[in-house]
Amino acid sequence: MATKTITIDLEAYRRLRQVRRETESFSQTIKRTVKPAFDVEAWIRQMRANRLSPKAQSAIEEQIRRRLRQSRRERWHGLPRYQPC
Repeated sequence: MATKTITIDLEAYRRLRQVRRETESFSQTIKRTVKPAFDVEAWIRQMRANRLSPKAQSAIEEQIRRRLRQSRRERWHGLPRYQPC
């Protein structure tokens, strides 16, 4: 297995040491706590290869509409009422 030496400041080292489990190496700690970046291109390729059914698409769109309506209602009702002087 290839290795790479890195330099980190003391604060970063302390934080890493705090989350490190007793039986874990620092490499294992980093792999556990720092998740790989989300690959958007791969996700798009997968979505194109596995199209949703029209019924599933409609259900998703309806759910989005409901959430938008609910969000708008919450914003509207969360505003203080106008009180004329």
